[in-house]
Amino acid sequence: MKNLRTTALLLTVTLAFTACGGTSPTEETTTEAPTPTEALAPSTSEASAPAPTEAPATTEALAPSTSEAPAPTPTEAPVEEVAFVPDPIYVARATGAVEAYADPSDTDPSWTFEATTDYGSTTVFLVNSVDGDWYNVDLPVRPNETSGWVHASQIELRTVTLTVTIDQSDRTLTVNDGPDIVFETSVAIGSEENPTPNGDFFLTDKLLTGNPSGAYGPVAFGLSAYSDTLSSFAGGPGQIGIHGTNQQDSIGTAASHGCIRTPNEIALLLNDLLPLGTPVSIHN
Repeated sequence: MKNLRTTALLLTVTLAFTACGGTSPTEETTTEAPTPTEALAPSTSEASAPAPTEAPATTEALAPSTSEAPAPTPTEAPVEEVAFVPDPIYVARATGAVEAYADPSDTDPSWTFEATTDYGSTTVFLVNSVDGDWYNVDLPVRPNETSGWVHASQIELRTVTLTVTIDQSDRTLTVNDGPDIVFETSVAIGSEENPTPNGDFFLTDKLLTGNPSGAYGPVAFGLSAYSDTLSSFAGGPGQIGIHGTNQQDSIGTAASHGCIRTPNEIALLLNDLLPLGTPVSIHN
């Protein structure tokens, strides 16, 4: 992940793995989907947002709303724009509609993205390389790990420093700041029937659910990953997410439809730490 900041955040997390009782899955807070919460970190970090009234649901993490509590209010702190240099992790943020090309020499785009996602988050892409005014980026589309080219005129750059690694064999999620471990936690992964896909992905959405005791806990994150077994889920495209849970006893097991379940206190911590575009590597 290229020469990240090496100062650890000196954060220790103590986990209490206790069952909290299961309720029927609800992720959002009103008949409208939850609103974006994009609190961007100072100067070179950034973060996220969600929630239009007709947002499709992800695979388990971003399901349609059923409760009637008021949705949270979006917040966004400004982040300083940066120029591209080779070493940091760069995220390209849409400044409007973005056309992505299989090759910069192509006449017509292969994909077109709106300025915001279906959940209200700013559309982002993870940057792989740059060639003049063109950026090769990872795209949040099927098939997983698809890349394309976007033009500098349609995006602005941000940097991120933290990375997430999910080890499916150990059923752990680890946040790193460069080579330093910020914290590690046990998680639930996809079931044998609907496994969590492996690959290199990034955060596309951050959603405050407004229902901490619901099936998705207080916070859900959309990933650029899609289920290999589900072409749709709960009305959405089968997008994989990371989220809290009201089934704490499932942590450490293979129990989900492909999403990563974390203890609720970890979901809240991730919401504070991780901006949109944060790289997420999933492997066995």
